[in-house]
Amino acid sequence: MKIAFYNHTSTISGAEISLLLTAKHLTKAHPIIYAPDGELLQKARSEGLETVHLPSFRARMTKNPFVLGWYAMGMLRAGWGLARAMKKSRVDLIHANSIRAGIMASLFRWYHRLPVVWHVRDMPPQGLIGKCIRKIAGSGAQALIGISRPVIKGIGEPYLQERCHLVHNGVELREMNQDDRLAYRKRIRSEMGASDETQVLAIIGQIAPWKRQEDAIEAFASLVREKPNAVLWIVGEAKFREENDRYLDTLKKKVKTLRLEDKVIFTGFREDVLEICCAADLLLLCSDHEPFGRVIIEAMSQGTPVVATRGGGVPEIIQDGVSGLMYEIGNVEELQHRIRDILDNETLRSALRRNGPKRVKEKFSIAHTSQKIELIYDQLLAASNHEYLDRPRTGEMLK
Repeated sequence: MKIAFYNHTSTISGAEISLLLTAKHLTKAHPIIYAPDGELLQKARSEGLETVHLPSFRARMTKNPFVLGWYAMGMLRAGWGLARAMKKSRVDLIHANSIRAGIMASLFRWYHRLPVVWHVRDMPPQGLIGKCIRKIAGSGAQALIGISRPVIKGIGEPYLQERCHLVHNGVELREMNQDDRLAYRKRIRSEMGASDETQVLAIIGQIAPWKRQEDAIEAFASLVREKPNAVLWIVGEAKFREENDRYLDTLKKKVKTLRLEDKVIFTGFREDVLEICCAADLLLLCSDHEPFGRVIIEAMSQGTPVVATRGGGVPEIIQDGVSGLMYEIGNVEELQHRIRDILDNETLRSALRRNGPKRVKEKFSIAHTSQKIELIYDQLLAASNHEYLDRPRTGEMLK
């Protein structure tokens, strides 16, 4: 079967990384990546995946009715372009890689007549916009994949819940030996100006207010007084919205105000996340209800201890006190305590280093993720030879 993976943007972030990994590890389906020309398609081609350049439209959430109308027109044009491309193609199913992509794939399903799967990777919006999105999903999506239970719960409507499938993100299991880990640790620490004795904390992800990097900075500001050889790496860049650029400026001003310029390093976007995890002593995730948190499983897969917020999809990844530690969102004091617990307790550190990789191998391999997704494809395409055109079919939620 041929699957059209549709992404509405060419910019690479966590959702696009997950798309590429899933597509690479399909065993029964042939993936074709449809997206605007740019970073995503270049990366897909370098991975040996088939690609098709398709102009799209990037709408953003807004309460301005005039801007909203302009965005709606843009999405209609992009949806029509996608429908025409699908009509000419020989694909069997459209896998939309976001809510926006799902809307555009569903608007003209009456024309392209293909089943549509929405991959919901963010917390679904609520209010009037959320209601409109759910209406479109109800009429145009045959299945919805949620990356965590809170994401599925946020979809809301019972008739949509029946079409939902829980499929966690997965990672490639790169079993590095000790020599490889030490080599990455030495190289990256040297690049960042950190010695082998430096205690390195890292927070990795898009620079955005909801990622709450300021909590990591505030916790670190107190810790560094008692651990003068500690540093904080903030890995990521501001993307998608002007407010994210402003937030990055705010973070840099905070670091300057706290006189931590030589202790807090802004690295920008990095592709070598696993290698950075090998070089760090501890990964922090401070997000306000992270939908899933793929960087957590990337760090755990390399035996890097993790402290993350107790919210969103994180509790589905971390067994608190066994494979990582959690704290309440926004509680900087508790975050400080959890960091100290790991840095000062060799027994706990060793247990987390052992249990993290085991947890990822059992629950979050990309092979397992791709297998579950292919099962969804099979269920949809086997549903009475495309009876979905007359009546949407549903599948059982995958545990």
